[in-house]
Amino acid sequence: MRHRFANLTLASVSYPLRMMPGLGWLRSLLGNRIGLIGLSILVPVLLLAVLVPVLPFADPFKTNVSVSLNSPSLEHPFGTDKLGRDVFSRTMTGLQTSLSVGFLVAGITLSFGLLFGTLSGFFGGKLDRLVMAGVDIFLSFPSLLLAIGLVAIFGAGFLPVVVAIAIADIPRAIRLQRSLVLGIKSRAFIDAARMVSATPGWLMARHLVPNTIAPMLVAASITAANAILTEASLSFLGLGITPPEPSLGNIIREGQMYLQEAWWISTLPGLVILLIAISLHLVSDGIREVLDPRARKS
Repeated sequence: MRHRFANLTLASVSYPLRMMPGLGWLRSLLGNRIGLIGLSILVPVLLLAVLVPVLPFADPFKTNVSVSLNSPSLEHPFGTDKLGRDVFSRTMTGLQTSLSVGFLVAGITLSFGLLFGTLSGFFGGKLDRLVMAGVDIFLSFPSLLLAIGLVAIFGAGFLPVVVAIAIADIPRAIRLQRSLVLGIKSRAFIDAARMVSATPGWLMARHLVPNTIAPMLVAASITAANAILTEASLSFLGLGITPPEPSLGNIIREGQMYLQEAWWISTLPGLVILLIAISLHLVSDGIREVLDPRARKS
C-alpha cells in the first residue's frame, strides 16, 4: 500500500468527508425549510424568555390573591395562579431555567462524547473495552430513571439537575461518536495520513472530529430538547428545580390540582414545553441536512 502514497505530504492529504461547519452554515440553515420552521418557533420564544425581565410584564414572584385563578386576558395572557401570580411571566422565567439546563447538558454531553468516543474508537483495545463497559452499564438504566437516582444522590437544585441529566446522556453521545470514528478511521485518506507520519493527535483533531461534528451537533440539539423535557419531569416530581424558583415542571405541578377550574396554569406552560421540543427537533433536522451533504435533498 505504501507505493500508493509515496508522493504524499502531510499538507497534501485531502479530507473528502469533512463536514466541519463553516461561517455560512447559519445562512444555509435559514434557507432550509425544516430548519427555518424550527427557528421561526424557537427564536421568538427564546427572545421572550431572555427579554422578559425588561419587558412590561408582571413580576413573576408578585402575589395578589385578589386576582387569583383569573383566566387568560390581555393583562395576564396565561392567566394567574392560586396566589395571583402572572402565569405568563412565570412561564417565561421558568423557560430561562429550562433552556439553561437544556443547552448546558447538550454542551457537556457533546464535549464528553467527542473526547471519550474519539479516544475509544481510535485507539480501541483495552481503552475501548473499558469505556464501552462503562457505557453499557449506564445505558442499562432508562435515562429518566437514572437521572432520578442521581438527583436523589446529588440533591435538588439547578446544578445537580444539570449534572444528573448530563451523566445520563453522556453514554449515548460516547457510543455515537465511537461508531462514527470506527466508520471513518479505516478510510483511504486516514491511511494516507498515517503514511506521511501523522500523529494520533493530528489525525483525531484534523480528520476524525471534523468529520463527525455534523451528526454530533444534530445529536446535541436533540439532547437539549430531551434535557428540557427531563428537567420538567424531575421538577414536576419535586426532584428538580424547587419553588419559589419557577421552572416549567414545577409550574405545571402547582397547577395540576386546579385543572378543572384553572386549566391554563398547567396547560399553557405544557404547550410551551411542547413547542420548544418540537422546534429543537426541527432545527436538528435542518442542521443535519445543511452540514451533512449526504442528507441533503437533490
